[in-house]
Amino acid sequence: MQVLKDALEGVKPGKALDVGTRLGEFAFRLAEVMPEGSAVMGIDRDPAAGEKAREKFAEKGLEFRVMDGGAMDFPDGTFEVVALSNTLHHIEDYGKVLAEMLRVLKPGGFFLLNEMYRDNQNAAQQVHHAQHTLEAKLDCLLGDYQRETWTRAEIQEIFRTLPLREPRFLDFQEEAVYDAKLEAKNRRLADEVEKIAGRAEYEALKQEALEIQARCGRDGIQRCTQLLCVGKKA
Repeated sequence: MQVLKDALEGVKPGKALDVGTRLGEFAFRLAEVMPEGSAVMGIDRDPAAGEKAREKFAEKGLEFRVMDGGAMDFPDGTFEVVALSNTLHHIEDYGKVLAEMLRVLKPGGFFLLNEMYRDNQNAAQQVHHAQHTLEAKLDCLLGDYQRETWTRAEIQEIFRTLPLREPRFLDFQEEAVYDAKLEAKNRRLADEVEKIAGRAEYEALKQEALEIQARCGRDGIQRCTQLLCVGKKA
């Protein structure tokens, strides 16, 4: 992932942390670009996610722990790199998590925030945004938390509130393999709405899912553009 390599130019060997790692994919990307002799860890408060990540990357030398990103069990200044990728919109009190990430980051270390954004997207990317919005509605109805995708400017504003120097903002597109995964999810979209069958929101969201599937058939689906925010701890 060239954009991540560019973002971490000059990083020192050491420990890197991926917060809210889920299946560990961004942690693996960190491992690919960190200098020789470094160690990469992913944390997630969902034990099932951590177990799947361990199974997926069992031979890659990555470590995964069950831990709340808002209350990390690490000393101050433990990591050369801390990262949060496409997870910020899943966190209700994200300020607490960002503060903890700063605490465990070494002075001069790299802080990475990666989020997709919703504005200035082509037709296929707008299908992804619509699908993601529906999934967020379903998650909230089923007891999880997920907010609507931010605009690019809103993500920048959140990042600029952090006490970081040399902030940079790098836009990039994911590889086509991720678009294929989105298409597979789209085929199951109407079925996912069945999880709320019998609830007041069911009929409207079922229709919304069918409309999104029709748009996917017409325009295709492509991951929204990602914004990688990079800064260094003072």
